[in-house]
Amino acid sequence: MKNYLANKWQTLRAWSSTTWAQGRIGKAKVVLAWYGLAVAVMAPVALLIPDVELELRPAMTEPALLCLQQQSLDAIVGAKDVTNQALLEKFRNQPDMQRRIITSDTYMQRDAAAWRSEAMRKIARGQCREVTHGDPVKADWMEWQSSNDAEPLNPKRMQVVYQGQTYWAYAGQWQKITGKTVAAENRAPLMVSRKAPDGNDHSAPPVVDESQTRAMTNRHPAPPFARNESYAQVRVVLMRDGWQPVISKDADQCTEGDTRCEGRPEMQTCSGSGLAMCRFRWQRAGQQLTICTAGEEQAMFHSICE
Repeated sequence: MKNYLANKWQTLRAWSSTTWAQGRIGKAKVVLAWYGLAVAVMAPVALLIPDVELELRPAMTEPALLCLQQQSLDAIVGAKDVTNQALLEKFRNQPDMQRRIITSDTYMQRDAAAWRSEAMRKIARGQCREVTHGDPVKADWMEWQSSNDAEPLNPKRMQVVYQGQTYWAYAGQWQKITGKTVAAENRAPLMVSRKAPDGNDHSAPPVVDESQTRAMTNRHPAPPFARNESYAQVRVVLMRDGWQPVISKDADQCTEGDTRCEGRPEMQTCSGSGLAMCRFRWQRAGQQLTICTAGEEQAMFHSICE
């Protein structure tokens, strides 16, 4: 057997040497042959290597998305805000103005809100889910080995297994299990999705871990919002950041058919005249926050009011 393998090895080397000298086509044949041999040798070895256990990188302050289809990840990352797109179209012949728009805080806030809204839709439809620190996933050894060549602008997608289900994830968000526990105050908060099929929230406010919420309050001020940003998007951000709706007995009654306040128990007052202002109250670990909106048909963020 030993002599047989030695003869085969010598035959392969002789063939490689002769073929290599035949020019570009010969070199290509040699490279492909050796590559095929490496794959044939490594494949059975890889099957014997156990899956790599991964955890969210400590620096991650946002939850990681796991999606059943790679296209779902791409759709979330590619989500665009309609106002931003309209502005870019309006100034399409003015590169300097477009640059100023793209680099503005409001542009980035609106794009981030569009990303969050698309993620919420995918999660609500069961196409994706969120995981945070303490939720380990597993990846095939070969898949994980090839994930290190990810580019910042084109992050590597890889398949992982979480709770027995296979998902697509971004490789750059994960590291091998280190055994170091991420402190509660540094854990990424999970997105809250409690909307009914009609798009409104009819359930009671979520139960929030008060110790974790207090830590989040100390770490984060009230989220920044852009003027005329949809209140629906504002709600997503607030719930994601750990805020809870405040339900007051003396709040105004929401008129049937009023889309500004239907399904939004945190509404305190809503006016039908002037700027059609509404006030929505939130709380987090004793901290109060009141959001004022304007708009007769759709509630749009106006300001954080007293």
